[in-house]
Amino acid sequence: MTASAMGSTELHPPRWLPAPMRWHNTPVTWRESWRLALALPRRVRERTVLEYLATELPGQDDVLVARLPIAKFVLVRSPELVRQLLVTNQDGYINGAEFDLLAIVFGQGLVTQRDNRIHRRNQRLVQPIFARSAIDQFDAPMVEAAQDSVRRLWEADEPVDVGAEMIRLSLDIVARTMFGTDPNGPISTIKLEQLLRFFSFGVVSGASRPLRSLANWVVRHTEEPDKQAASRLPLRTARAMAWVMGPHIMFGLRRIEKTVAGMIADHREGRITRTDNLLGLLMAATDPETGHSYSDLEIQDELMTFIGTGMETTATALTWAWKLLAEHDDVRKRLHDELDTVLGGRLPTAADVEKLPWTKAVFMETMRLHPPVMATSKVALREDVLAGYRIKPGTTVMISLHGVHGNPRVWDRAMEFDPTRYLPENMTRPHREASLAFGAGKRICIAQNFATMEAVLTMATVAQRLDLRRTTNDPIRAQLSFIGGPDKPLMMRAVARE
Repeated sequence: MTASAMGSTELHPPRWLPAPMRWHNTPVTWRESWRLALALPRRVRERTVLEYLATELPGQDDVLVARLPIAKFVLVRSPELVRQLLVTNQDGYINGAEFDLLAIVFGQGLVTQRDNRIHRRNQRLVQPIFARSAIDQFDAPMVEAAQDSVRRLWEADEPVDVGAEMIRLSLDIVARTMFGTDPNGPISTIKLEQLLRFFSFGVVSGASRPLRSLANWVVRHTEEPDKQAASRLPLRTARAMAWVMGPHIMFGLRRIEKTVAGMIADHREGRITRTDNLLGLLMAATDPETGHSYSDLEIQDELMTFIGTGMETTATALTWAWKLLAEHDDVRKRLHDELDTVLGGRLPTAADVEKLPWTKAVFMETMRLHPPVMATSKVALREDVLAGYRIKPGTTVMISLHGVHGNPRVWDRAMEFDPTRYLPENMTRPHREASLAFGAGKRICIAQNFATMEAVLTMATVAQRLDLRRTTNDPIRAQLSFIGGPDKPLMMRAVARE
């Protein structure tokens, strides 16, 4: 196939001029490219770099080629281009190398599994567990955990760090729904902040690239049926190196793993007999096509990734939601009115989630403005064309979630908080395709219904009883980290609703 048929690699500014950023279709001059790049350090210091990359760099529907000291990558911010990567041509790409770092921390679960064949098999195992009808059984423990949070917020004699409280609440829900255990037991000691910071450092430092190369080499030189075991060898090597670089962090990780492994052993040996939890369901799951069941190691990996990629992200989204509600009186009043009308003072259930469209819309709009991850990446397995630009095999394509969620062609007043966007009557196909909080395609977050129900039930339980008010007007921005949580504690005082 000719280069013209496959697309062009011509860029602006042209390649013969040294420039840190180039565009394919957008006529950006050499001087302008440097001016835009040199503004990045200042925007990092001001904590506004996410908005800068998302909405202020030109060519939002174009391909941007960036060359940094540690890596070269292609950046896309267009919903159509992202759909091509995640849906239309998803088999032509694999997850970026940063997922290998995530696997070092949390194991090879659905989120981090590189092998598409194993991913499809395990997805068949897990899908029935996270079906909308199946997760309804978890509404009671979720609401019970939220009630405990209401009590803690109300009984506090001083302003509360709502971010820390949401993490504690999420841990409670993990203990009750994943393990069916006491929320004050071993699970309550899990702390992920340092682990996620360690992961973020690994991504920024470029450590993921050589790790991916090593993994590819090992798998390529290993015969079946040992390829799956061989693929873990580079991860174990990297874990050994991580023990040298951050022993206190890895010690915390090992403690989490021992806690999860102990829970699995308790179920296997009958010390825990309840099966109305995710662990029990995973242990009973069988692939209808192959008859395969999870090994204990695979169960541990799935639970670790559920905890690591789900708990902190949901807690962070809820924290941002309380901040936004406190700053928008009209949105908060409409939320209270909906809860009073639909619930009438009773506790919410799974059946109420779809009856609370405004509550759900507040959560989804929060996830649009503050997506659960700053960016994700894909690596091309074969040639492709994005916006007329030829993508060569091995090219890393970065997807800016903030860019897609802030694309002004799709979203009117894109950077403003407006939950009406997510009311059913206002959602159009372009809006749905530009909402990537849970991903898209075959790798879409399998627990999205679980996370949405958790968030809606939590917001309904808390907001029905309490009004959370900020104690200061100090600006709070997103951290430059994996999940982009607030850069300082969100201090709030709980006031009983009349």
